[in-house]
This record gives sequence, structure tokens and C-alpha cells, in this order.
Amino acid sequence: MKTMVTPDEAREIIFSYIVPLETEECEIEALFGRTLAREIVSEFQLPPFDNSAMDGFALRCEDAQNASVENPVVLKVREIIGAGSVGQKKVTTGNCAQIMTGAPIPDGADAVVMREETRRVGETQVAIEAGVRQGQNIRRAGSDVQIGETVLCGGDVVGAAQWGMLASLNQNRAQVFRRPRVAIITTGDEIAPVGDELQPGHIRDSNSWTLRGLLYNCGVDVQHFKIGDDAEILRETLLSCAQTCDAIVTSGGVSMGDFDAVRDVLPQIADVRFWKIAMKPGKPLMFGTIGKVPVWGLPGNPVSVMVGFEQFARPALLKMQGRRAWNRNEIPVEVQAAFRSPAGKVEYVRAKVRRNSGVLCGWVAETTGDQGSGRLSTMTAANALLIVPADVTEVAAGQTLTAQMLDWGEELCP
Repeated sequence: MKTMVTPDEAREIIFSYIVPLETEECEIEALFGRTLAREIVSEFQLPPFDNSAMDGFALRCEDAQNASVENPVVLKVREIIGAGSVGQKKVTTGNCAQIMTGAPIPDGADAVVMREETRRVGETQVAIEAGVRQGQNIRRAGSDVQIGETVLCGGDVVGAAQWGMLASLNQNRAQVFRRPRVAIITTGDEIAPVGDELQPGHIRDSNSWTLRGLLYNCGVDVQHFKIGDDAEILRETLLSCAQTCDAIVTSGGVSMGDFDAVRDVLPQIADVRFWKIAMKPGKPLMFGTIGKVPVWGLPGNPVSVMVGFEQFARPALLKMQGRRAWNRNEIPVEVQAAFRSPAGKVEYVRAKVRRNSGVLCGWVAETTGDQGSGRLSTMTAANALLIVPADVTEVAAGQTLTAQMLDWGEELCP
């Protein structure tokens, strides 16, 4: 077991033990948020037929290519074609068909003029008041997807657009990677569940809820176990979870205290790869495997839990699901105020990042307050972690750092 590693060394060690889980076939109702295990090749063309991109009139381009408000072209409306119906009459010289968005283009027509550029003349005619070019406002068959085209790849996550594409292709089942089953074990005699009366010296169990949220965002199935500082119960719980789960995340009990049970128990039943990372916050972080099941022993301080999970557990859990990309987006930002950083440690500084066109990189960052690892409020106010290299101890105002983005929400707007 290594007693101290760098963050990069920790990731390398962890990832050497992480492999994608087996796959399963799911119906379309259960595919959202899942990771595709195989490419999806279209058996159809999209759109399936030439159709109108506008509500308007389908006509022959040559009849109205020089039309204008001052010199309109009057055509006879032979029929109305709604979406879901097919025109029955061929469009010939001097005639047109009123057409709705999505309706098939009738035979003989090679353009659609939108309704706003027309004016009705009586009950059976329409005046075209704008010039028309061939193919105007027509969505051609296969212009979106061709037969035999690979539309989705293995490792793609099924989001809203992907879900809709699967439906468009009549793909009612797909092969996906299985969701990891992850056990959360929160330790500490001082931890009180939400709703219980708080006894002297006790604190609320925030870590289990924080970890549940982080894990839900990873798309995994979660089980939670709350135990005290009893080493034997911890041992039994860890061994039991290793039989039924794909990964285990603990919080608390990995530091230097006399009652830090995870620190003592995990090396007895697991192959521990390292303990302590040269980083702030979250230095006392343990990683090992029970059989093939990875175990992350996170610290007990709430910010350390979140930062440790983000750096070392989240990407591994995404890799287990077959994702092709698992790292957070990182962007260069200009720091607004100077601060100090400890020597020899990579520091992850909670910050608020926003757009600012007045700086070269286009983004600025402000820290969210005191960086103590117990200050969960500084995480609720943050949308990014500023990465301060281990050899940097003084960060000046105006200096550029890399920001690891936790959230790309509305708060990025100026």
C-alpha cells in the first residue's frame, strides 16, 4: 500500500482496476440515461418522404420564381394537404396545393412558399407575393439520416435527443451497459439522521444525502448503510456489500483519530492501493478492492467528500457504465482576487465562474469564501473547482487557472 500519492497517480491506480460492466437489453421506456453498448445503424431514411418545412402552398417553381408584392402570381388551389395525409392531385402549371408542415410534397410540386408570403384571392385562388426557388421549404427524404448510417455509437448516453432518435428509427430496444450497484456506508457515532432529535455533540448526516445526489447524477443504483464506529459491524457490512454491489463508497473514519474504523478495518479485508493523496481538501482518502469490487474510503468532512468523489469515484463509475467520456469539462479562467495555496498539494478551490468578455479567456472566477473542508455552504455557492498545481503557493489577481466545471447552469450568464 502506498501511503501518499499525487492526484494523477491516484487516478491511474484506480482506473487500472475499473472495467465496464456487462450489458443488458432494455426496452425504450428504460433507456433514458443509459449508456449504449452497441452502435445504432439506421434501417430507415429520415425523413421517410419529401415533406413541407412550412405551412404554405406547394407549387411549381417556374410558375412563381419572379413573383413579388407589386407583381403577384395568382394560382388555383386544387386541394388542401394536412400532415398525415397524402395529396391526391398532381400539381400542374397554374395550380398549387395548400400544404401543412410535415405533409408529403404532392407530385409535380418542387417548392413551397410559406403562407406569410401569400394572399388568398376568393375561395379557390391564392396570390404568391414572393419569388420562389426550386426546393424551397422542402425537407428531402433522407436529408437527416440515410439507410445504413450509424446514428449513435457505443458509449453514447441516451439523452433527450438520442431517445427521440431511437423512437424515430422504431428502435424499441437497445443493448446498454448495466447500471452499477453502489453502496454508501456513512460512519461515525456522532452522525444523526435527518428528523431525529439532535443530541449534544452530534451532527446531522449530510454526507449520505450528498453522496446519494452525486451517485444519482452518475446514473447508478444506490443502497445506504449508516453505522457508528463499531469495527466489527463495519467489517461485516463491507464484506456483505462486496457480495451484492459493484462498488462501495464510505465516508468518515479514514484519518488519524483513535476511532477511525475504516482506516483500520479496510486493510484487513481489502487490497488497499493507497492511503492519502497530496491534495486539499481530502488528503486522507483510501482506495482498495475487495475481490474485484472497488472501495473508496472518503474523509468525513462534507467538502472533502464531494471533492474526493468528483476527482476519483465519479469518473470511475462512468467508466464502469461504458462511457466514452467521463471527465468534467475544464476551461481557463481569470482569477479575480489573490489567495494562497499550500505547498506540495494540488488544491481544488471552490469558485463561482461566469462569463466576462472583458478578459482574454472569456471567463472569470471568484472563490466562494473560506476554503475550510467543513464549509458545505461554499460548495452550494460554487459551480466549479479551480485547480491550483502543487508547486503554486501564491495565486495573483488576474492570473489564469484551470476551472473544472461542476455545473453549466444559468449562473454562467453575466
